Amino acid sequence: MFGRVSEGGTRGFAQVERFALSRTAFAATAFALEVISVILIAITTGIAYHQAIYGAAGDIESYAGVGTMAGLAFGLTFLIQDEYGVESLLEGRRSNSRLFLVWNMAFAALAVVGFLTKSTALFSRAWLLIFYIAGLVTAITLNALLHRSLGTLIEYGLVRRRRLMLVGREEDIAKLEREIADGTSGVYIASRVVLSETSVSEADVTSQLDSVVCNARLLGIEDVVISSSWYRADFIEKTIAAFSVLPVVIHLGAGGLIGRFKDARVARFGRATTLSLTREPLGPFEALSKRVFDVLFAGVALMLLSPLFLFVALLIKLDSPGPVFFRQRRRGYNFEEFGIWKFRSMSTLDDGDVIEQAKENDVRVTRIGAFLRKSSIDELPQLLNVLRGQMSLVGPRPHAVAHDRFFEKRISLYPRRLNVKPGITGWAQVNGFRGATETDELMRQRVEHDLYYIDNWSLVLDVYIVMMTMLSRKSMRNAY
Repeated sequence: MFGRVSEGGTRGFAQVERFALSRTAFAATAFALEVISVILIAITTGIAYHQAIYGAAGDIESYAGVGTMAGLAFGLTFLIQDEYGVESLLEGRRSNSRLFLVWNMAFAALAVVGFLTKSTALFSRAWLLIFYIAGLVTAITLNALLHRSLGTLIEYGLVRRRRLMLVGREEDIAKLEREIADGTSGVYIASRVVLSETSVSEADVTSQLDSVVCNARLLGIEDVVISSSWYRADFIEKTIAAFSVLPVVIHLGAGGLIGRFKDARVARFGRATTLSLTREPLGPFEALSKRVFDVLFAGVALMLLSPLFLFVALLIKLDSPGPVFFRQRRRGYNFEEFGIWKFRSMSTLDDGDVIEQAKENDVRVTRIGAFLRKSSIDELPQLLNVLRGQMSLVGPRPHAVAHDRFFEKRISLYPRRLNVKPGITGWAQVNGFRGATETDELMRQRVEHDLYYIDNWSLVLDVYIVMMTMLSRKSMRNAY
């Protein structure tokens, strides 16, 4: 089925964009620039008006306060919707009519705050009108400048492009390359996979797909475009399924299978039009809010729990010989391995190719270890992994590398669990799927819960899972 696989000069590309802004950093910069511009307009118009009418600069702090509230109300609306993203600005999704609507909503919010605080009389209505008009003009002008300058920033390597893999027949790939190059694009073609229409065995197809997926993982591919003009629909479906285990955005050049994907939408790279079948597991704003929650919660928890850590460490040393902490290789986001921290609860420190899962009345569990495991206190040192960015408070539980290798060959969507950071607790755990997974069906049910969490993530869901972990009896089930 597959012909040749070629790369697009990835090393040179990486050197050019070494100091480029990441897409998240660019979105944050655009947001900050817009908010600061609104604040400066508020201060400038306030000083100018007060100087013209009263011969003095007036209360600059009050102007700055009004500008800050207006800027945040205006900017956060777009930030939450990821409309400072590269694709959004390149495609011009923030129309002038939408800017006008959101600016009016920001002023309405100001009016409500002013009414509730009884501070509306402190500001001149004439100045507010001037600020309203000047702010709207500034927002429209700045949006146009961002839209027009972004292509130049990308071209000079100041904003990082997404790495793209093209999959299809040779003529389809050539057409896509021409269309992507013919216009401003936020992507870089890092790899091309040429398909042929020659029939091959299913085993060969699977083997070749595995090789291509491994290559995509090594190259750090972020977007995969599959041309659906290829007539073998069964092979297209196999290709889509193979790439779904990667934390990438999958695009279909055209054609069917779209109804199966709830996040399917039209995307454009230059003049090339594709259909995005999946979205990133977490958008930039979602990832940032989740990370802030993780760092704040983990930092406070470590400070409050430090006396408990010292007490538990003493009990472990008195109970049995060996280290206080247990380290084991686990897989994190996109299969990156890390060493997990746990309080030692067993007499063994297994971390090889064969690891026996703990079971009920396991003779390897120490006396204090039995209590630590039942109460989940042994998991608390993973707060260190959270602060280091290797784990999250909530997510699919990381398994030993040996167990991952075993189950990923038996359960088709198992690798999708690692499209987000693993967690200390998760949706599966608070629903009773904890402990040993002695059958494929038990693991399959756990995976189903993990994938539900990934597909339905929200910060509210994270908070709910944390609360349920501490309060629900289900989260303690099978803890041995």
